[in-house]
Amino acid sequence: MSKLKIEAAAITHVGSVRNNNEDNYFVNGRYKSDSSVNTEAFADKNDHTSYTYAVCDGMGGESYGELASLIAVATLAKYQKTNIRKTIADYIRNANDFICDLIRKNNKRRSGTTIALLNIQNGTAIAYNIGDSRVYFYRKGMLFLVSQDHVYTDENSKNKLTQYLGIFPSEMNIEPYVSDEFKLKKGDVFVLCSDGLTDMVTDDELVDILSEEKDPATVTVKKLAGKSQDKGGRDNVTVVVVKIN
Repeated sequence: MSKLKIEAAAITHVGSVRNNNEDNYFVNGRYKSDSSVNTEAFADKNDHTSYTYAVCDGMGGESYGELASLIAVATLAKYQKTNIRKTIADYIRNANDFICDLIRKNNKRRSGTTIALLNIQNGTAIAYNIGDSRVYFYRKGMLFLVSQDHVYTDENSKNKLTQYLGIFPSEMNIEPYVSDEFKLKKGDVFVLCSDGLTDMVTDDELVDILSEEKDPATVTVKKLAGKSQDKGGRDNVTVVVVKIN
């Protein structure tokens, strides 16, 4: 079998309602390094030994959410040249410690971030997640959710996170959800996204956009983020699309 070609594109957008963008993305070492930037896009077609992608959705209000998500992706960049499948526990522990340090410095004003992470190497993929940012897998017209939300529904029917980066170790041991490892085929597509996409766009709408297989990743990611905007853009939206060619 010929070597698979991998292309990826990311977009993060403040949306139509919020004043600041607490999300961030990670594409093989690249991320939104300026937390004050509300909209940014990036594409990558380069060959890598190992491919790592992530989406982080910060929380905490004021500037705390975007700082937490920035810490998560900046820390991940330090692991870019490692085998993340072997160092994932070390990464999560360090990123969480750094965010907890941020909380202490801000008079214990709580902040945190979700993370959805995908690693591709040797023709296989594994997904990890903490919180409710998601990883979807699309193959031959079928859409699969390969992450698992860490949420519960409270008495007011509102979803609350049960895990995220920014929880003190004395309160909880964070355990990411880890997908099965699966082999890739030409035509496979992954979508990593914050809930600014999934709260606004249905699975059927995702499939409609992903079924346009001739679209490059840069076009697909813009269509997905644009659909969220078209339907109200009530939250920040961040999307990473990974296409296997």
